Amino acid sequence: MKFVPYLNFSGKADEAMGFYREALGGELSQIMRFGDMPNPAIPAAFSRYVLHAELKSGDLLIYFSDSPSPVAVGNNVSILLDCGSGKQVDEVFAKLSAGGKVDMPPQKMFWKAYYANFTDKYGVSWQLNFGLA
Repeated sequence: MKFVPYLNFSGKADEAMGFYREALGGELSQIMRFGDMPNPAIPAAFSRYVLHAELKSGDLLIYFSDSPSPVAVGNNVSILLDCGSGKQVDEVFAKLSAGGKVDMPPQKMFWKAYYANFTDKYGVSWQLNFGLA
């Protein structure tokens, strides 16, 4: 598994991505907007906000997103585990989500991944992802 910090913003992901790229170097990639989603059920003004982006610099990897929900210190960072298989997603999900709050159980997503999203019983936000071929 690969451990990746996922930073969430309230409409300022573009600005933050530029700040972190300038400070840490590297390249921004995988920039998807909410408007790129198939059949987005979001206000038109939100369509330009960042759904997902990546900053890579050597071994450093940081993910970014704007959140449709209010973001505050405490829910502005989650941990993404890039898993080695769908089975690993299911196993880790079953263990870490026990006693917590499930936002999205493991399922296939439009970005060709098997994905889950939840908060564990200690209030830590997790995302599990396995890229599908």
